[in-house]
Amino acid sequence: MGNLADDSNTDVEIFRRWGAETVYADSRTGAEEELLHLLDALGFERHSPMPIYTWHELPEGLDEHETTKRATRAWILIAAAGYTVNLAPDLHCPETDRLVRKSLTSEARATAAPTAHPAASARPIARHSRPRSR
Repeated sequence: MGNLADDSNTDVEIFRRWGAETVYADSRTGAEEELLHLLDALGFERHSPMPIYTWHELPEGLDEHETTKRATRAWILIAAAGYTVNLAPDLHCPETDRLVRKSLTSEARATAAPTAHPAASARPIARHSRPRSR
């Protein structure tokens, strides 16, 4: 038996252990450094007592609203980076979910490449006219 991410066949599991306040982000055993850095950047503190097992925790002392905001934001951004991630339902913040997804959508639109070559729109449109009746 491995950690929760290994057991769930995901890259990351964000959860609280029953009866605890600490929020954990278990990453798959042997997770790539890019994923671990992403968790660091999202405000989780890294713990690596053994070379192959690493987990992250949100810092202690956060109020419940800040905790759920950070966990929800991390869940969305980790998934947006292409990883499989689960978030425990009690850590979901609907307001943060909506704002982060809206921000991602806006960023995607701003950086999206045009779908057609600009010169293509300069071509004349073929018009079909009805024959005149005599």
